[in-house]
Amino acid sequence: MQIALGVVFLFLLMIVLSKSESLTPKKRVSIIAVLSLIIASAILYEFMVSKTQEKNRALINSFKQSKTITCKETPVDDKNFIFEPGTMSFMPKEDNRSLAGIIYSIKDCSKRP
Repeated sequence: MQIALGVVFLFLLMIVLSKSESLTPKKRVSIIAVLSLIIASAILYEFMVSKTQEKNRALINSFKQSKTITCKETPVDDKNFIFEPGTMSFMPKEDNRSLAGIIYSIKDCSKRP
């Protein structure tokens, strides 16, 4: 969707710039290049965020299905940890004193092989 909006925006911009007589062709090309770079950066950012969200969803699903995931080389399962959606982190359950104070951010976790 963002790609389609970007293309439409560039098309409309090109129409406006072609009607403008006060801009030299070099300035028009520069404006289009800068705006194209901005749009490409936004698309890349959106792609990266989407990929991260997909990875996080897969990790959360695995955890909720009682599978063990790995966070900083430590096995994390639903028997010893809970998932805190507000902070997107795994925290030890209150009854597990040996792990007290340990918090793993979801960005530090991965599926076990």
